[in-house]
Amino acid sequence: LFSLGDAFLFFSVILASPVGNGYIKPPVPPVSGTQRERGPPAMLPISIDPDSKPGEYVLKSLFVNFTTLAERKIRIIMAEPLEKPLTKSLQRGEDPQFDQVISSMSSLSEYCLPSILRTLFDWYKRQNGIEDESHEYRPRTSTKSKSDEQQRDYLMERRDLAIDFIFSLVLIEVLKQIPLHPVIDSLVNDVINLAFKHFKYKEGYLGPNTGNMHIVADLYAEVIGVLAQAKFPAVKKKFMAELKELRHKEQSPYVVQSIISLIMGMKFFRIKMYPVEDFEASLQFMQECAHYFLEVKDKDIKHALAGLFVEILVPVAAAVKNEVNVPCLRNFVESLYDTTLELSSRKKHSLALYPLVTCLLCVSQKQFFLNRWHVFLNNCLSNLKNKDPKMARVALESLYRLLWVYMIRIKCESNTATQSRLITIVTTLFPKGSRGVVPRDMPLNIFVKIIQFIAQERLDFAMKEIIFDFLCVGKPAKAFSLNPERMNIGLRAFLVIADSLQQKDGEPPMPVTGAVLPSGNTLRVKKTYLSKTLTEEEAKMIGMSLYYSQVRKAVDNILRHLDKEVGRCMMLTNIQMLNKEPEDMITGERKPKIDLFRTCVAAIPRLLPDGMSKLELIDLLARLSIHMDDELRHIAQNSLQGLLVDFVDWREDVLFGFTNFLLREVNDMHHTLLDTSLKLLLQLLTQWKLVIHTPGKASEQLIPNGSSHRMQSERSPYSNVLHAVEGFALVLLCSFQVATRKLAVLILREIRSLFLALGQAEDDDRPMIDVMDQLSSSILESFIHVAVSDSVSTTLLLLLMRILSCICMQNPVLMKVFQLGNVLIYANYITNIFNN
Repeated sequence: LFSLGDAFLFFSVILASPVGNGYIKPPVPPVSGTQRERGPPAMLPISIDPDSKPGEYVLKSLFVNFTTLAERKIRIIMAEPLEKPLTKSLQRGEDPQFDQVISSMSSLSEYCLPSILRTLFDWYKRQNGIEDESHEYRPRTSTKSKSDEQQRDYLMERRDLAIDFIFSLVLIEVLKQIPLHPVIDSLVNDVINLAFKHFKYKEGYLGPNTGNMHIVADLYAEVIGVLAQAKFPAVKKKFMAELKELRHKEQSPYVVQSIISLIMGMKFFRIKMYPVEDFEASLQFMQECAHYFLEVKDKDIKHALAGLFVEILVPVAAAVKNEVNVPCLRNFVESLYDTTLELSSRKKHSLALYPLVTCLLCVSQKQFFLNRWHVFLNNCLSNLKNKDPKMARVALESLYRLLWVYMIRIKCESNTATQSRLITIVTTLFPKGSRGVVPRDMPLNIFVKIIQFIAQERLDFAMKEIIFDFLCVGKPAKAFSLNPERMNIGLRAFLVIADSLQQKDGEPPMPVTGAVLPSGNTLRVKKTYLSKTLTEEEAKMIGMSLYYSQVRKAVDNILRHLDKEVGRCMMLTNIQMLNKEPEDMITGERKPKIDLFRTCVAAIPRLLPDGMSKLELIDLLARLSIHMDDELRHIAQNSLQGLLVDFVDWREDVLFGFTNFLLREVNDMHHTLLDTSLKLLLQLLTQWKLVIHTPGKASEQLIPNGSSHRMQSERSPYSNVLHAVEGFALVLLCSFQVATRKLAVLILREIRSLFLALGQAEDDDRPMIDVMDQLSSSILESFIHVAVSDSVSTTLLLLLMRILSCICMQNPVLMKVFQLGNVLIYANYITNIFNN
């Protein structure tokens, strides 16, 4: 867990010159009285008795690693600028080694949680210097200016926050083990008291650590969220006591902000759905908060409570089923709904209360939902065109959560009523005759999810009324118009629906709020989408055969238009693109077109365009591999690689097409671009070799069917393409760029590896690099007798032509490739070596 390299880094940080804000932690001097520097004394080496019991030895060793790593991280943080957020250095995912130590402590807590908690608190107190009252700030002296002292205060404050950050990270992980290991109440109360201490509002503070203070407060809120899963009564008791105390004070801006800070400390509390006793206890707490919500007059407190309810209710809405019939939940919804709906119609409350009305409907009974939702739905639809983008976004998010409940949980109404409702929603979001969607400038994935929810119960409606309209399916060529935003949504929706049906994912989950907690832990498992081509047979099996071929034709049409408008003209080899920045060129109408282009290209080879030949598609992807847009360039490279890996009968065409493209479009004038393309060629060859060596890929060595490049039937099936690439690599050896020549050698070596992997390295069909190795010495010896009067350039030319002719004589296939190739291109490459 703690390697020699880490130890070296640790001491390097200590001994290095000051960086960032120039802080280096000073040694603790031997002073008396109150004249001490705040903070713990320097750490001494800790020795662990090797004769300890195994469990004790493991625990002590792990804790030593933790304290050492924590000390190292704190020193690094203190050397960073004050403006840098602590999350950049401490959040989970930033340091795998530290994450591993924390995870190990979590695993051990299953067996010794109280011991770990006590030890952690001892470490925390020592770091803060509160186990000894003599640790405090050194008083200002005349030798220090006020600004220097304030800067040091900020640094020490940053150190305290870093300690709290680390401490809360560990608490979040170890407290998850409480259900498996009981903990005495005093330790639980220590955690609760420390967390609520960080929820207190700090009036008038405007220092550089304000952002980090909010982050640490959120972390302790996450600690409370974890603790409440096992010790909810203790958490509730503390919260209600703090709230009661603040409510009894005379209302002032400070008291209002203190109540809001306290409420925000509960935002990661989550209702336990089972057993029912815990569910009811959580709802009883929610009901008490609801009474306060109805009573309180202050707008900010009301909005804070509404936000708390939303954070807590969204996960419930995603999982609730029969629980909607539990009386306590029903009473909670009924007590709040009418008042909240009325308040949400007021402009000053709408932003905060729209999400709450949505959540109340989402956790309500079926009949309650059907009787009430249409009123609020109309409010949402009318606000989609609101001039305030925040309000439009809130209305859109409310709409797609309500639609999820309507389509997925409630399973719609009668066919007529459902059809009418969906048409109203669709025509509002996607007005007929419009090129865009409503509201504008919103994340497209929201609209994609809306179509997916509709398709779950009404697939035919989603395809014919929405997706076909977006992709211009069935429209004559003259009526075709490129609507990038709509087409992007339609194509992505089709791919998501097909993927879900093929993987048998079942019902799509309800949209939730944030995906990442303050600690860096993720709430959502990343979805893995299929990349294997969707065939006609598979489309028939999942019930999409009626739509499959038409969507492929639409993709072909879209790709051709995009290539014409933002494809060929934006290649890096285009003279007009020289010395231009992508940010300056990908603006205005080009931006949505580039976004659509990315989606279309990323869909390959999952969805192959119908109407475009192999060579056309490969040439398109090859051109896009040197496109100005960096993301589109990488997507095209991945798609090209996908074609080569997934389709045996495409491999020759991919390599021939890409090699010919490089010869035709990319020359030594663009040497950086050429080297990048050569690396892609090398990667394609490597991927082919890896596929052959992958278990279960025995069929890869079969002769491909339908290849457009065939030579003598008696030769090995891939000889033609492999020797063509070798010929190209040989030409690259004439380049005046050292890096290019090195890549050419790597390509030749990779070809030799492919020959061996395919079992084609025979006497009459050998890799070129082997032939070159064999003939080099004899060719050089034959030039010893060249006349001294010959110029150097003539000698080099003769030498090069002799090498080429000897190799070609040994390899008839290569000779044919050279005869069929572009002689002028070869001549240009050969000339470069003399000119340079």
